[in-house]
Parts: sequence; structure tokens; C-alpha cells
Amino acid sequence: MKRISLFIPLMLLISLLCPVAFAQDVSDLAAQKPFFINGSIGLGLGSYNVQGIPARQRNFSYIFNGAPAISIYGVSFPFSIVVSDQERSYTQPFNQYGISPTYKWATVHAGWRSLEFSPFTLAGHNFLGGGVELNPGKLRFGFMYGQFNKAIEEDPLQPLALAQQPSYRRTGYSIKLGLGTERNHFDIIYLKAKDDINSLNVKPISGILDPAENMVLGISTRFSFLKHFVFDADASGSIYTRNLLSDTAGKLELGRIGFIRDLITLNASTQLLTAVQTSIAYNQKIYNIKLKYRRIDPDYKSMGAYYFETDAQSYTVEGALRLIQGQMQLSGSFGLQNDNLLKDKAYQSNRKIGSFNISYNKPDYGIDLRYSNFGITQDRGLNPIIDQFRVARTNHNVSAILRYNVNGETITHGFVLVGNLQSLVDLNSFTAPNSKSNSKTGNFSYQLSFPKKAFGINANMNYTIADVAFGRTIFYGPTLGLNKTEGRFGFSGSVSYQLQRNNNIDAGNIFNTNATTSYRFGKRDAANLTLNYLKSNSNDVTLPSFNEVRTNLGLVHSF
Repeated sequence: MKRISLFIPLMLLISLLCPVAFAQDVSDLAAQKPFFINGSIGLGLGSYNVQGIPARQRNFSYIFNGAPAISIYGVSFPFSIVVSDQERSYTQPFNQYGISPTYKWATVHAGWRSLEFSPFTLAGHNFLGGGVELNPGKLRFGFMYGQFNKAIEEDPLQPLALAQQPSYRRTGYSIKLGLGTERNHFDIIYLKAKDDINSLNVKPISGILDPAENMVLGISTRFSFLKHFVFDADASGSIYTRNLLSDTAGKLELGRIGFIRDLITLNASTQLLTAVQTSIAYNQKIYNIKLKYRRIDPDYKSMGAYYFETDAQSYTVEGALRLIQGQMQLSGSFGLQNDNLLKDKAYQSNRKIGSFNISYNKPDYGIDLRYSNFGITQDRGLNPIIDQFRVARTNHNVSAILRYNVNGETITHGFVLVGNLQSLVDLNSFTAPNSKSNSKTGNFSYQLSFPKKAFGINANMNYTIADVAFGRTIFYGPTLGLNKTEGRFGFSGSVSYQLQRNNNIDAGNIFNTNATTSYRFGKRDAANLTLNYLKSNSNDVTLPSFNEVRTNLGLVHSF
């Protein structure tokens, strides 16, 4: 907590000065400076005092942070220096540099890059290597080769929770070949990646890592027709060998497709799995509707992507309607989803997901109403379902936002009312008494602003009721705040008082005040001071009362 609180006043500027990747139009190279250095340095000082509970951070803390960034022809190389009461370090925090120069219809990638050829093949996985994308006319060509994972040795002396995940060195390549434009095209994508068995000196003994190999072939297409229709489709087949050291499958008869043995290792751990998604949409000026289908086999993997929700099949319809010149919008969706695609699970889960939104907005006022539900039921799979344990639930969520503004040259008023209802309906009478969960939340806020004086006051009142199986909890209370800017000086502060009741019994309250002042000495130097006081009064014998005071001083210089 201490490190985070000290970084807040320092890193707002520093974080904007450290890009890690670079894309550049070569035609603009002459306009770039050959060498340029910029960045920030900052000093943070913090104090902490608490009574009533054990200290949650040190009484005094400091941090000096430097973030110089060297730029060579527009390519940035950031560094960082940290000296604090907890650590001293000099690092290159972002050592994944990459560059993608472009000239007309050609783009070259080098260094650490991530590309997406299709959702189920090469889909945004970081790699260290090179690649090229060529789009002359209607030709769509892409190629990449690089390292997806570096070799990391297992450390048996490190606790499992803290140990770095071991991995084999993984390299691979991908090719995309297609015709068309972004609006109308057909692409074929091929990906091949493999772990290097010899990249680790010692085979991991944890039993959670095996060398693997993967080959994926996919298509990606998009077509517009009859002016208003758009068709999209992505489909892939993945041959994934989970363990290259597993027993071979030499006697497996493949017939005409025996050439696959020359492309990938086949053994007892090899799987052939598929993934597909498709949609068709009809778009008009004032409305649109789309039908979608998605199916991903259990345990589908591609070494060119990080994660898939597998063993899932879904059908979805969604649409939107725009009225009164776009001021009113209605939109909604409804979908069905199920798992157990291979019919090999003990039970099958079926889900129904729906939502509906309506909004009407003008410059001075507006209203947004939203409803959504998520329902899940179970059917038998390999085993019959016992009624006492059957899952059959629906979550309902209703929210509303109303706003009203009174705008003037010297004074403005803003009113916002937010309400939310959420409930869980358990359709199983055996489990319903213990799964009750309902909540109601209301929040009203008012903001008074004086634009010419750069001064504002805001007030907020919230009220929350949460009902669960063991009782009812109520939270409520006001918050008051103000902000003021005068030349180089700025100030903001707030005071809140929150009360809690458990089953109609006073459980205590929390008083919290926060104040922040800032001052800019010039274009390159700024300072801010933050003071926070928290007082918790608890009537629960299991939760102690306490007082807590935090201060943070931050100084930043940019160059």
C-alpha cells in the first residue's frame, strides 16, 4: 500500500513518457530528431500514524524516482531509477522494444511485437522476432517468425506460490495469404510453433510442464452484399501435441493425410480440435440487427493466442434502434450458451443471457435504463442429476441513471440520480434458503460550479441495502467536497460520513476526510501535498475502532 500511495503523485507525468513500442511511417523519418532525451524525476515523502490497530505501513517513507527516456529517430528507450526506504534499483523496466516502419503498402516488424491474423490462430501473442505485412492492391500477405516463450529453469528451492513459472523456449512462425480489402476479404492463415526440448538444462520435476508442439490452419473472411448485409466468419483447426516426450503413435493409419507426420509430431497426447465463429448483420441508418454463432471445442489451444473460453457453444441475437435523430437509442441482446460439446461431462450447463438498454439524452438532461439477466440451469450428462443439487439460478440487474444540468456563463448546476437493483433467484427449493442475495443501491449527487472562478462544490448521498441468507446490512451517508484552481495553485478536498447497520443494530460508522493541494512552479516543476484522516468507530467486538493519518508530499521535475 505504501509504494502505491507514493507513486500516485509522481507517476502521473512519468507514465506518459515511457512508450515501449514504436510504429513509424518511413517517409516521415527525416522529420524526426536524431537524438532526444526527456523524462521526469520525482521525490516522494510520506508519513503514517495509526492508533487502535497494528500499523499497516511504516511511519516514514521516501522514494526518489527517475524515468529518463532516450529517443533515437523517434524510437524511445526508457529507463528507471528507484531509491526508496524499501529498495534501490536501476532497471530498464520495458526491455521489450519493437519497431514497425511503414512505407506505402509495406510494413516491417522487428523486435518485440504482437500481431493478429485471425482470432483462433495468431491472435495477439507477444513474440520476439520479425515479420512483414504487404498489402499492394487487393493482395493481403503477412508473415512472422519469432520466439513466443523464453526458456525459464525451474527453481525447486523457491516456494511454489512465489516461483516463476518454468517454460521451454518456444519458437514459431505464421503466414497469412488472402485477397480483398478490410470490407471484403478472404484469408488463409497457417501457424506452426514448437517447444525446444533441449532449451532447459534440467527437466522440470513439478509435473506441470511438458514440451508441446502446435499446428493451426484457419480461414478468416468478411463480405458485404446487397448494400446492407455483412457476413463474418472465422474457423480454425488446431493439431496440438501436449507432450513431445509421450509415446509415439507410429501404427496410426492416416491414409491420404499421412503427410501430416512430416509437419508435426503425432503421439498419444495429440489432439485435433476446432473453433468457429460466424455472424450476419443487417445495417440501416436507424437500426441494425446481428445473428452470431460461436463454438469452441473443449481444451482448444493455439500457441499464437493466450486464452479461449473452451467447451462453449452460443447463439446470440442483438440489435439496436436509433430514434429522434439519434437522441433516443434502444438496444438489446439475447443469447443461449451450453457446454459439454463432446457429451463427456457428468452434467451439462445451459445459460441464458439477455439485456435491454434504453437511453434518451439531450445536452441538458438524459435518462439511461438498463436491464440484464444471467440464468443457468443443469441437464444430465453422463450422470443423472439429483434434485437437491441441481443448479437453477437467475441473476436480475436493473439500473437507472437520470441527469439534469442547468448551464450558465457564471454558474452551473448538475444533478445525477443513480439507482440499482440486483437479485439472485434460486429456482431450486432445496438450495434457495441459503443462496438469497439481493441488493438495492441509490445515489444522489449535486454539483455546483463557477466556471469563471474555477471553483466547484459537490454533495453526494448514498444508500445501500444488502440482503443475504444470514441477514440485512445497510450502508448510508453523505459526502461533501470542493475544488478550486487559482493560477498555479490548486486545491481539492472531501469529507464523508458512512454509517452501517446489521440486522437493525448499529454496527458503527466511518469518518473520512481528504485534502490535496498542488502548485506548479513553472512548465517543468510541480508539487502536491495530500492529507488523509480516517476514523472508524465499530460496535462489533470482532472489529476494533481505530484512527489513521496519512500524508504524502510529491515533487516532480520534467525535462
